[in-house]
Amino acid sequence: MTSGGEAGEPAAESPSGRRPHPAGSSGRGTGARAPVSVRPRPDAARSGDSPHPPAPTPLPLAVRLVAPDALERLARTRATADDLALLQHALHSRRLVLLKSLLTRLERDPRAVPAPARERFEAHWSLMERAEARHAPAVRDTLDYPSVGNWLARALAAPQGASLAAELEHFGSVAAAAALRSGAAFTAELAAPGGILALPGIGLLEAGAPVVRLTARARTARLTVPGAGRQYRPGRPGPVLLRGTRRVTGAGTGWHGLRRLPGGAAVLDDLDPYRAPAAGVGRSALPPSGRTAGAGRPWTRRWRAALGLLRATDPQRAAETTALLRCLVPVARPADGGGTEVSATVRAAPGAILATLPRTAADLAEVLVHETQHTKLAVLHDLVPLHDAGPAAVHRVAWRPDPRPLAGVFQGTYAHLALAEFWDRAAQGTAVPDAVREQARARRDSYRRQVAEAVPILLESSELTPAGREFATGMERLLLSLGRTGRMASGIAGASSCDDVQ
Repeated sequence: MTSGGEAGEPAAESPSGRRPHPAGSSGRGTGARAPVSVRPRPDAARSGDSPHPPAPTPLPLAVRLVAPDALERLARTRATADDLALLQHALHSRRLVLLKSLLTRLERDPRAVPAPARERFEAHWSLMERAEARHAPAVRDTLDYPSVGNWLARALAAPQGASLAAELEHFGSVAAAAALRSGAAFTAELAAPGGILALPGIGLLEAGAPVVRLTARARTARLTVPGAGRQYRPGRPGPVLLRGTRRVTGAGTGWHGLRRLPGGAAVLDDLDPYRAPAAGVGRSALPPSGRTAGAGRPWTRRWRAALGLLRATDPQRAAETTALLRCLVPVARPADGGGTEVSATVRAAPGAILATLPRTAADLAEVLVHETQHTKLAVLHDLVPLHDAGPAAVHRVAWRPDPRPLAGVFQGTYAHLALAEFWDRAAQGTAVPDAVREQARARRDSYRRQVAEAVPILLESSELTPAGREFATGMERLLLSLGRTGRMASGIAGASSCDDVQ
């Protein structure tokens, strides 16, 4: 399943005559800068001009081309550090394209939002620019946080007027989060819809008031409510935040920080209002779970055990997961407590895994492998289109009860192939207990048979691009290296609890 923007847009570059765009530097390890100038001109915004957007300069070579050996490695579900850097660069480039699309919309139609909303947006944009001038990587990492992608998708889809103006207010929180991490000194008044201020990748303040003032100085920042609020008297000091480029922490009445998951930089995000699609997760449209006392402990324990299993079985996959995963979003189970376990990746927000709590560490390890492949393939397909398939033609696959479009077949085949290879390593390794190896063999054989049924669908399709056909051939080679497949084992290869990219 896909949503959250169109595939294949080029990464935006620095048009002539414009100021550099925030966070336009290249992804780590690519060795290139990709500035994007999308600064809205105040004169155009006020005068009613509708300037033609300047043509972007060519893409950096690292983004225009994916070397054949890199495509082969990715087809075999593996990625080196350089491959991961390329994917991260591509993700950031797409985020900038979407941000530029939003700004172009505002430039072209000065009546899209009321003048006060536009003025606040421009003030927040200036704050983002100052933050980038001080520490560009902090701004880049903030813009690339998954919930920012979900916000951008909603803002781009919002009708002009009050709906778009309401979405634009959240950009102040994005800019403030970036500025907090950059170390810049600033004061900003930020909208808190419903009395809630959410800072992407940092945390959330229950303010009980529609506006919060954030004052940042040196190594600390303070949140206060300028008017009468539920929790604060006017002028009374609020929570204090301790500032760092890697992490901002806080304490005080009404403040809730995101919790770091052990063994990496990912967080458990059960706070951000944009952490999941508005329509819910999976075929059952499940909502994300809210924070409750003690709810994070089972996730932390299972995460630690799952990451330990990954590292013992396949260190490269563990490194890939920790490099690409930014957050884990808990998903609520159905009200009746029934239903299958669910996990999903949202195309607008790569780097986030949305999931119900898996029963075992092995199940969570499987979710991590599965959804990491979805993130990789979603980003790669935006960088180098692998197919031009529409939703009309559908195909039967072993892991879903409903027919899937070719895009879903591609995503599912790739994720299940990685699982087959992962469990093959676990079955043959000595770093896991005998009981785990026995379970691994059953899972390997199941996924191997599922993929064997799906690969011919891809190879026989006329909707693959040349890169997509090369990629599918690489997947077939990995499948053949895993040994022969037999008949589908009943009771093993049922419907997958993991969705395609949503």
